[in-house]
Amino acid sequence: MPSLGSRRGGTQADREIVFLGTSACLLIPSFHCDCEACERARRNPTLRRTRASLALLGRENTIIDPDPDLDHQLERESIRQVHRIFITHWHNDHIAGLGNLAEPSWLNDWPLIDLYAPAEVMWQFEQSWEFVAHRLRLHPVKPGDVIETPDAEWEVVKTTHTTNSVGYVAEAGKRFAYLVDSIEPPQATVERLTGIDLLILESAIDEFRPEPDETRWSNFAVPEAVAFWQNTGIPECIITHWSGHTWKQRRMVAGWSEEERDRFVARHPGLRFATDGLRIRV
Repeated sequence: MPSLGSRRGGTQADREIVFLGTSACLLIPSFHCDCEACERARRNPTLRRTRASLALLGRENTIIDPDPDLDHQLERESIRQVHRIFITHWHNDHIAGLGNLAEPSWLNDWPLIDLYAPAEVMWQFEQSWEFVAHRLRLHPVKPGDVIETPDAEWEVVKTTHTTNSVGYVAEAGKRFAYLVDSIEPPQATVERLTGIDLLILESAIDEFRPEPDETRWSNFAVPEAVAFWQNTGIPECIITHWSGHTWKQRRMVAGWSEEERDRFVARHPGLRFATDGLRIRV
């Protein structure tokens, strides 16, 4: 296999974070939506984005959250093998790409793929995912666990998205945290962010404009995510899992234009919005 595409045989100096996908649970554009955000993406292919997933490429290739668009993302980034998978929580937009790995793994006779996921969801493999489970080596995890891999040390931390959802803090040259999908994490997780170089957060909507009887949105809106990041003192923040929409009058409507987003970023040094294919050296 080519060393550039697969990243096999690389060194720790070669390590890169790659944002395989950066949208929330819906593609941008989304087939059912005719808002201006989706229409802009239809007119301009550079604005199109797939579901959120992250890769760490080095001596081996590690994926966080194999989303439904995974095979397209791996082909686009010339990633020829998957060695390891971390899962944050058991929602379709974060796990549905698992099935796409069964056939390639078998055809190419890969070693078993190590898969790390919250212990409480492991029953899924016996009941619904047996067709791919035989190509995986399953590792149940819980907050506080530390996993050593050839390219990084990973600590499992709790997030607030679901009862069992987790995030990951990685030491890989740079120290970064991946907290997607979630709002403010528990205090125990915040305390594990000391010394972080890069915080990767989600922001499923640009703005939340609730009706009087609505409770808060279960995901960050951009201003909330940025306020949380600034309170941590971490120098850099990248927003992923963002939809480009706003919640208004009980529906998703077009969010900020590219110009409005650029102006927001300019007011917050150290902030950026991820786009598919963004690469960060670590």
